[in-house]
Amino acid sequence: MNTPECLFEKNEVKRMVHDAINQLNYEQRTIIVLRDIQGFSYQQIAEMLEISVGTVKSRINRGRNHLKLLISEGMKVTS
Repeated sequence: MNTPECLFEKNEVKRMVHDAINQLNYEQRTIIVLRDIQGFSYQQIAEMLEISVGTVKSRINRGRNHLKLLISEGMKVTS
């Protein structure tokens, strides 16, 4: 059900994720956007950035972990 409260919460979550992504460094932000938002494969990202697939995977892992930390910190601040 899309009550005003649900819509507000969804928008708040989107805002928090967007804000957290913007706090990532350029390298992490780029790789997270390519993979998790634009849906490129690891191989495609590796080719675009001219790095190995292993490097793509490790950067995505570090970026996601950093993103989780930023989001959890943001939730603590607003709670």
